Amino acid sequence: MSEQKRLEELQEKVVRYFCDRPSNFPTGRPYNCCESVLLALKDYLGIKSELIPKIGTGIGAGVSLNGLLCGSVSSVAMAIGIKYGRNSSEENPKPVWDKVYKYVAEFKDRFGYVNCRQLTGLNLKTEEGLKQYYAKVHDYACVERLKFAVEKAIEILRK
Repeated sequence: MSEQKRLEELQEKVVRYFCDRPSNFPTGRPYNCCESVLLALKDYLGIKSELIPKIGTGIGAGVSLNGLLCGSVSSVAMAIGIKYGRNSSEENPKPVWDKVYKYVAEFKDRFGYVNCRQLTGLNLKTEEGLKQYYAKVHDYACVERLKFAVEKAIEILRK
């Protein structure tokens, strides 16, 4: 399978994880941005752990709806750490930091910001903000950020 085809499949997968609403929505929610990216990348990384998607649950939507770092950023940082991270405090973290820095810079260049509240223009902690988010942002602008995250993650992880 070509790398382009593999990328397209992973992008389709991340969108499905993110957009497919469970039958008990809104009590149950689709996977958040961080969970979705990690789920899409887990097979690529060869991960067979129950920690994914659990590790991303509190991080998506700007760290639990707080408008902080976008889960499309934090998830890629996690994926980079999974592949290239340290096993000992004596190891230099700089190679990982450099990869994450490059990704964050590319994300910011493309989307202007890295924080959820700035990216969405909404306060997701309010009922009205969350309603507007699902109606006008979630399946649209956020999907583009997720696809970008998967594309850039693959570029970094295949090296």
